[in-house]
Amino acid sequence: MLSRIANIWRKELMDNIRDRKALTQAILIPLIIGVFYAVFNPMLTAAIIARAKEPLTIPAQGIEHAGPAFLSVLKTFAITLEPFEGDLEVKIRSGETAAGLIIPAGFSQQIADEQSATLTLLTNQTAGGIFGGRFSAERLDLAINTYSRIVSVARLQVRQLDADLLNPVTLDTRDLATPEQLAGVLAAFSLPILLAVIVVQGGLFIAIDVTAGEKERGTLEALLATPASDGEVLLGKLAAVFTISAIPVVLTFIGFWLSSNLLPESVTEGALLPFSVILGAMIVGLPLALFMSVVLMIVSVRTKAFKDAQSAATPVMLAAMVPAFVAAFAPATNTLSFLIPIYGPAAALSIMAVGGIMPPFAVLFSILSSLIAAVAGFALALRFFNRERMLYSA
Repeated sequence: MLSRIANIWRKELMDNIRDRKALTQAILIPLIIGVFYAVFNPMLTAAIIARAKEPLTIPAQGIEHAGPAFLSVLKTFAITLEPFEGDLEVKIRSGETAAGLIIPAGFSQQIADEQSATLTLLTNQTAGGIFGGRFSAERLDLAINTYSRIVSVARLQVRQLDADLLNPVTLDTRDLATPEQLAGVLAAFSLPILLAVIVVQGGLFIAIDVTAGEKERGTLEALLATPASDGEVLLGKLAAVFTISAIPVVLTFIGFWLSSNLLPESVTEGALLPFSVILGAMIVGLPLALFMSVVLMIVSVRTKAFKDAQSAATPVMLAAMVPAFVAAFAPATNTLSFLIPIYGPAAALSIMAVGGIMPPFAVLFSILSSLIAAVAGFALALRFFNRERMLYSA
């Protein structure tokens, strides 16, 4: 029995290794996706941070009313007011400009007279599109708050009052996150989704090829004429699919780790992802790859042609990504939730990435969820995988 299964496994493996297109789809594409995830997220974050630190120029009307003290504070925050002629409100509403500041007449005199003064900030968050010139008022808010405090302290000093009266409570914030945890913040989101993608993509084409592909080529009859039983044929083919799908799981996560850790320090800010996270990804990923191999076999075995199998297998990718997305956004807190197939391994990986506290038996349960689902799926596959169905049914 074992020798027949091994022969079928060897035969399917060699056939697919010779097929460069299938091998590229199974191994190279997941690897490219993994490297992209590893590089794109940190670089995007670094670009957003760098953009937030760039000098800010705001079109403004009534700059002559601002007063040198107010303009000086804005300058310390790298904010420049640019004189604007015309209808500023129309300009911003049309989306040509993201924001504008209106300084009313008598602004500086109101401050000098210890009166309350109001500035008007006009914004259009749709200006520039989703990745365009969206205006963030945080820096301007901080500058205005700083100026307000300076004015308030000056007023207290005139009355010979202690400036600490303005701050009865102060907040001392200290970030205790380790560099490893900082590196894992983005990985906690991207790794679960990457896991779902590669366990499906890695075995997709070989699962279709060893079932619908052999039907289409007419080579399945010779295999079914051997003394091997239907279960042995299915097990041999499944072993080949799992072997191929396991390769991108290992290579992609190693590629993710190398790519993320080889980024310049200006991008990572010294935060490096520990290799233990990658080992954890492989531990929970390989059983999940076995389960998804079974699912792909079930879907593919029910079709006659390669294209039909591709169409039928497309929803499998979506079905795998949805629970991975949920795990990335809402990590599990209940140990039993790790028994949910796909969600369990993805949730465990998300917690590993940030170095969080793993619930007891969480990793074990996430592995068991994949193995139990794979066994149940294999039992179902045996019902579809018989000589009559394989040769004649759609």
